[in-house]
Amino acid sequence: MKKGFGIEKEVCSATLHVTALGVCEAWINGQRVGDSHLLPGWTDYRKRVYYHSFKVGEMLQVGENRLGAVLGLGWYAGFFGPFQHKGYYGNDTWFSCLLEINFKDGSSGSIRSDETWVWQNGPLLEADLLMGETYDARQEIDGWLDPEGDGGETHPVFVVNAETRLPERIEPYPGVPVRTIDELPAQAVSEPNPGVYVFDLSQNMVGVVQLKVDLPAGTEIVLKHGEMLNQDGTVYTENLRYAKATDRYIAKGNGPEIWTPRFTFHGFRYVEVHGLSAQRCQNTGDGSQKKKPFGTELPPLSTITGIVWMSNVEETASFECSDPKVNRLYENIRWGFRGNYLEVPSDCPQRDERLGWTGDTQMFIRSASYLADIRPFFKKWLVDLNDAQHPDGGYPDIAPFMGTLNHGLAAWSDAGIICPYVLWKQYDDLSLVRPWWKQMKAFMASICKEGNRHNDRTEPTWGDWLNIDSPTPNRLIGLAYRAYDARLMQEMAVALGETADAAFFEDEAVCSRALFRDELFDGATISVRTQTANALAIVMELVGGDDLETVKQTLIACVEENKGYLTTGFIGTGYLCPALTKAGRGDLAVQLLLNEEYPSWLYEVNNGATTIWERWNSWTEENGFGDVGMNSFNHYAFGSVCEWMFESLAGIKPALPGFQKLEIEPCFTDKLDYVKASYESVQGTISNAWKKSSKGWKMDLETPVAASVILPGAVYEVEPGAHTFEITA
Repeated sequence: MKKGFGIEKEVCSATLHVTALGVCEAWINGQRVGDSHLLPGWTDYRKRVYYHSFKVGEMLQVGENRLGAVLGLGWYAGFFGPFQHKGYYGNDTWFSCLLEINFKDGSSGSIRSDETWVWQNGPLLEADLLMGETYDARQEIDGWLDPEGDGGETHPVFVVNAETRLPERIEPYPGVPVRTIDELPAQAVSEPNPGVYVFDLSQNMVGVVQLKVDLPAGTEIVLKHGEMLNQDGTVYTENLRYAKATDRYIAKGNGPEIWTPRFTFHGFRYVEVHGLSAQRCQNTGDGSQKKKPFGTELPPLSTITGIVWMSNVEETASFECSDPKVNRLYENIRWGFRGNYLEVPSDCPQRDERLGWTGDTQMFIRSASYLADIRPFFKKWLVDLNDAQHPDGGYPDIAPFMGTLNHGLAAWSDAGIICPYVLWKQYDDLSLVRPWWKQMKAFMASICKEGNRHNDRTEPTWGDWLNIDSPTPNRLIGLAYRAYDARLMQEMAVALGETADAAFFEDEAVCSRALFRDELFDGATISVRTQTANALAIVMELVGGDDLETVKQTLIACVEENKGYLTTGFIGTGYLCPALTKAGRGDLAVQLLLNEEYPSWLYEVNNGATTIWERWNSWTEENGFGDVGMNSFNHYAFGSVCEWMFESLAGIKPALPGFQKLEIEPCFTDKLDYVKASYESVQGTISNAWKKSSKGWKMDLETPVAASVILPGAVYEVEPGAHTFEITA
């Protein structure tokens, strides 16, 4: 789409506001506006759509100008989700903009999207987030935005019917847009079948590829994306389900060409490329052809480069220890976070899903809050979550909501309470709590009564998803989260100055803990002997006194009886190591981290993982690939151990909201020679490093605030600055 317009006076400044139902790029006089991808982002378009604003004064000129846009289906009109939905929100893409111009003489003017614009077909033949993109370079329109050029045949635009198609609100984008954050050159290339080349980026990533080729006109290059390889060396795509994740490029044929898709993205480590054999034979210029080999009969590695996309949050952490496998695990967690924080906190970035699952989100948010400053990302997503709240108060399984699945389920719906709480504790920022307080109280009212699906034994729920033959009763999980939510609400109410609410939720927490205790215990004996049940009881502070000691010993026994290996699923895994540490068995938590046989984090590392797998058995030596119906190799939920790595292994955690004071309590172990971590908190840089010494350990702490340092046999209160401690084993 485009519009020509004239400017007769010198421009002082100009701002372009852009939105779309679909995804778009804006262009002025042949230059792309901004560097963000997939604008305007994903929302429940029936309720709201965002616009983005750009300073564009330097792109305008006195005389003729052209303003244009390229459109794609995006989430609005394309495929998304595991239900083969296409066009869930609408069937066509729409574009809207406002260009505001301030002139040097003090006057102003504007250009709007209206019936005077025109549209034309370009080289972008198909563009779908799940299916991929097709681009025919032969159909590029030279000078389509050249102010002096013709730009090819055009057609009148259609103007949207405001009464039936527009969302309720059009608002400024509140978050951080998707941008390119890294580039990964291919590290290896192979030819598993004649003319089929597989490029290995050595890292599972999310984004697109940059293709560099020199091909005869009309040559079609097909790029298939995947996270793993089949036994024959081709790219494994069965786990993508109906998502094709396939891009196509048709060469223009006038020399070296570079292309990058713009309106799709994929989760992949490997790219299988078809059609490159044509590059081996090029015209010599005299009408004849000559063989142009790739050197070793393989295309150059520069043919494929991974372009990494992510919502542009500021990364804030580092972690390193003496075990290179644990360091690889940390990188796996970090890359899983990168790949799944793209517009919404998704479950996985590769298959036909990519949804904002609320359970995965709340389970990982503590870890994410160390890895990056996630406040602007969640400022946007909390709008999505509350837009999707059910009239009965229940939060949904996914946000933005798409008219299917459930609401009010334990551990998933609780994201509406836990996410704002974590953001407040990590950043001392009540602006991420206060706007949603009414909705949060409505949710609590829905779960703090008998007969609700959150705590019901008979209601379907995801439970401790993907546990290893160790299911925890649904009602117990629901009651645990009910009591936990009530305590978090009480703390937030105090911070907000909501005295009556604080008293109410304090009473509710007492009542809910009693219900949980009755469900967990049969008299003085624990009736639910699962790692998850007892870990929840400890970390969520649901029991005390003799009951707490019984729970601690039961958890320890559950781990030891399983030979020091875990059995937890999505709910229990993030709580397991913290619970063992609170139970005085940090050594067992360290053992869990360092285990290398199945099931464990390092089993994945030993088998080539570069992100966190969805299943403990996503791939095993005995059985190969796991359940093809639901098997992702980039799923951050089990990466929630990252929280424990920072707060316990390295010992960095807040004693007051926003790290106004620190609590430093490392989990010293002789199984590691050293551990060091740093975190860019809202107070400044915090770093802690400990290493083995001849007597025990030496620890170096740098803190921007006062800290309580809890070491074996002693507690120290220290002021801001650098401090060194010697610890006797």
